[in-house]
Amino acid sequence: MPPSSSPSHFPGSARHGGPARPPVYRLLLAWGLVAALIPAFAGAAEEEALAARPSSRFIELTAFTRPRARLPLVAEMAGRVEAVLQDIGDPVGEDGLFARLDATFLKLELEENGVEQARLRDQIAYDQREVERNRELARKNNVAAAQLDEARQTLRNDTQALRRLEVQARVLAEKISRTQIRAPSGWRLIERLIEPGQWVGDGERLGEAADFSILLLPFSLTPEQLVALRETGETLSVEIPELGVQVPAAIYRVNPALDEATRKIDVDLRLQTAIEPQRGGLRAELRLQLPDPENLLIPAAAVHRGFEESWVQPLNGEPLVVTILGGERIEGREWLRARAPGLEPGDPLRPRE
Repeated sequence: MPPSSSPSHFPGSARHGGPARPPVYRLLLAWGLVAALIPAFAGAAEEEALAARPSSRFIELTAFTRPRARLPLVAEMAGRVEAVLQDIGDPVGEDGLFARLDATFLKLELEENGVEQARLRDQIAYDQREVERNRELARKNNVAAAQLDEARQTLRNDTQALRRLEVQARVLAEKISRTQIRAPSGWRLIERLIEPGQWVGDGERLGEAADFSILLLPFSLTPEQLVALRETGETLSVEIPELGVQVPAAIYRVNPALDEATRKIDVDLRLQTAIEPQRGGLRAELRLQLPDPENLLIPAAAVHRGFEESWVQPLNGEPLVVTILGGERIEGREWLRARAPGLEPGDPLRPRE
């Protein structure tokens, strides 16, 4: 049988009574069908992409840096100031010494105590020899038992007196150490209220030191803002306009109590990296994204305008009038923030012609 008489599965072949089509023609016909379907699929994808989405709003909160902790420096006993080793702004040295009070009389008392202890130790050694001598005499019945008891009592009395002096010596040494006003090493002095030669009383405030190695930012947040802050997670950061830098931050502590006056919660953020200068009073701005349930984000390509009104055309439904509140660009597309009664997030919209 000749090749032209073989059955063909393409329209226009010899089977249908038409002339045979070459393979190139069949390939062009297939590409034509695909090209005809591409606009339809693209239009469907575009219509699916044009849908309302939930809106959100950004708020900016301001706080000022402050040290992690502050420590008042207080005199634990009265005395005259002998020396002040730091001024405001200076870091506390490794020994932690801020100021010294005059401890001359305390040192003299401690010295006198040492002399009395030495005398009592000599007396106790003599008392022990007396007890041993009277014990030998009592064994030989050469002395009354009462005399032995008296020697023993004298030894006990002198031993107790020595112990009392040892305790007094420790008390005096502790008082002398407390004439030195100390602060944590590395902290910086932020207040100085004394000068050398000044008399200070017991419990009087002498200054204040603060820990600037960690800077905190105090905020008062509503419960909604606190939720948004926690959802930010590891991307949390604040901007310090004075330095022109963006600094990563983290939640340092959250006060579990509610401020009854403001109905807000006190939250401290911690700067995760050191900045220069490392000090308090630097203004920091925190930007939070909050849900905006009253409004929607609508693609700009789906908003129709005319007669001083704006509306959208849902794929299934009547046109809906919307009130445009503003616009922004998200992921390379223009969106309009609008109030649209009757429209829900995810509703597909017909594009503007």
